[in-house]
Amino acid sequence: MMTPVVSIVGKSGAGKTVLIERLIAEFKRRGYRIAAVKHSPGSIDVDKPGKDSWTFAQAGSDAVVVSSPDKLVLIKSVDHDPKLEEILHIVGVEFDLVLVEGFRKGKAPKIEVHRKEFGEDLLCSSKELSAIVTDGLVDTDVPQFRLTDTQAVADFIEENFILESEGDTFLFVNGRQVVMKPFVKDIIAKVLVAMISTLKGVGNIRNLDISIRDKARSTGGLSRSPEDGEGASELFPSEE
Repeated sequence: MMTPVVSIVGKSGAGKTVLIERLIAEFKRRGYRIAAVKHSPGSIDVDKPGKDSWTFAQAGSDAVVVSSPDKLVLIKSVDHDPKLEEILHIVGVEFDLVLVEGFRKGKAPKIEVHRKEFGEDLLCSSKELSAIVTDGLVDTDVPQFRLTDTQAVADFIEENFILESEGDTFLFVNGRQVVMKPFVKDIIAKVLVAMISTLKGVGNIRNLDISIRDKARSTGGLSRSPEDGEGASELFPSEE
């Protein structure tokens, strides 16, 4: 089952970070495991010159992991602005909820933080929003909560996303998500679960991750004949 994800969006200065901070504390109080993701429009500089991790990166390592008894940090170079789905693939499925700051154009459910001083205009359209957190009142049918009522916002997220989350199947090839139609997802999931369930010691499958590395073709990629691609566009639709 894919971890539920909620994006907290809003104009600069609306209070997105403060809301996420309060929600994390509230969900931790309720016993949930929480992950947080933030999108930065500019370059990220989390390493320091002179540190071993910095030295490894300068030498050309595409990824550097720093591990300690209480923390693990991954620094990975990318050649594009990763989509939210790619980041969630790295985060994994061990959490009960992922709270995201930003990624307004992503597909995750969105809650907008809005202040009355910004006027009536929202950053997102009403049809894109699951809820609004505001210090005023917005003329829309979208559920609204007070900025100070963190518990009510947490209740809404818990009832609509954590407790109502459904299973899903995702495919990543060379680190990027491949969009699939629902019936293709269903076929892949049922076949893999049926096969792996027969293996000794597997038990009840809640989450399933499979990684395949084609060493012989890692430089040239997988080759296929024209016949192999027939109908592929129908099974794997374009994201555009």
